[in-house]
Amino acid sequence: MVTMQQLAPVFEKANPDVTVKFVILPDNVLRQNVTQDVAVKGGRYDVATISPYEVQSGWVTNKWLVDLTPMFAALPAAEQAAYDVGDIIPTIRSAVSVKGQLYALPFYGESSFTMYRKDLFEKAGLTMPPAPTWDDIRTYACKLNDPKARVYGIVMKGVPDFGQLAPFITFMHSYGAKWFDMNWQPQITSLAFKKAFTAYVDLLKSCGEPGATSVGFNEALTLMSQGDAAIWVDATVAAGLLADPKSSKVAGKIGYALAPTEGSVNGSSWLYTWALGILATSKHQDAAFKFIRWATSKDYVNLVAQTYGPLRIPSGTRLSTYSRADYVAAAPFAPIVLKAIEGADLTKPARDAVPYTGTAQVDIPEYATWAADFGQNFSAVIAGSMTVDEALKRSQATAVQVMTDAGYIK
Repeated sequence: MVTMQQLAPVFEKANPDVTVKFVILPDNVLRQNVTQDVAVKGGRYDVATISPYEVQSGWVTNKWLVDLTPMFAALPAAEQAAYDVGDIIPTIRSAVSVKGQLYALPFYGESSFTMYRKDLFEKAGLTMPPAPTWDDIRTYACKLNDPKARVYGIVMKGVPDFGQLAPFITFMHSYGAKWFDMNWQPQITSLAFKKAFTAYVDLLKSCGEPGATSVGFNEALTLMSQGDAAIWVDATVAAGLLADPKSSKVAGKIGYALAPTEGSVNGSSWLYTWALGILATSKHQDAAFKFIRWATSKDYVNLVAQTYGPLRIPSGTRLSTYSRADYVAAAPFAPIVLKAIEGADLTKPARDAVPYTGTAQVDIPEYATWAADFGQNFSAVIAGSMTVDEALKRSQATAVQVMTDAGYIK
């Protein structure tokens, strides 16, 4: 987004009748402001940065987003071909589509995968398989855990922020656990869920970093980039940050593998994208459509590469990016990132059939309410102020109440 803002004058120069104004807000404030504005048809914003959560959890149903499919169909054939909607990675495109209709254009996409220190593995005589299990990860992490040398076997999130639960959610799903059964009855106290929760906490406490209740993405990135951790399972976007010698002491020392599984491939890695959607209340929809096409186009990718270098190309959006020789040379992790993104499926987040979609969250409006409570309980267990059974029981009760009040449970 920062890159897009810096390059916006290029768009304005080519389109002198259009002025682009960026309003930068924190996640939760952005969602609140945009939701309030479209609900009262204020028309304050033309374009909003949205994720699959907004598209799949009600914004389309509420008719808050413009359907882009007919807008593309109305373009001249040459402009359609130049943009090439079919070049958007199919899983990313489907994440911002409903019933085959496209409601946003992705400018960034990611999945999750395993990052590890090749030098530490080689020194210990260990070999990371291309598709490890969580049992594998535990074995390697505990062998490499050396707190006295300030090298922790694995870095794992423990913050109470429900927005950073994705690593736990995929961990839980990989164990065959699920949030709800097909009748929307919460399954947080099920044996599978308890097994996964216990395994996560045990791995973190046994072979992970201290003070995990303060560790989110940025803190984990710092630990890994400064050489203080051997393994990290998190967003594919981290690969580019770890490969930058300006900010990473381990540049050139990182290996990559798919996200670990533990009996279930479904939901074992997440799929996420930030995309640009046109709000239905926009008074400048044609100009907005022109801008979001530019900001997510092949020409824009070329502009970024020419201006900042290939490593800054927006990742996870276009298939053509992964066939660029300059990008692949600069980003040796590119092939496995593409494989991870193509292998993630929002519609199959769990081993068993479930009524929800979403691999980093559950795509229903009520998610934030009960997930916020779960996040607090999750972090309390890691801090040692609550037992696993207490946390699961409390979280189950909250989820039952929320889902009953919302009418999911009859």
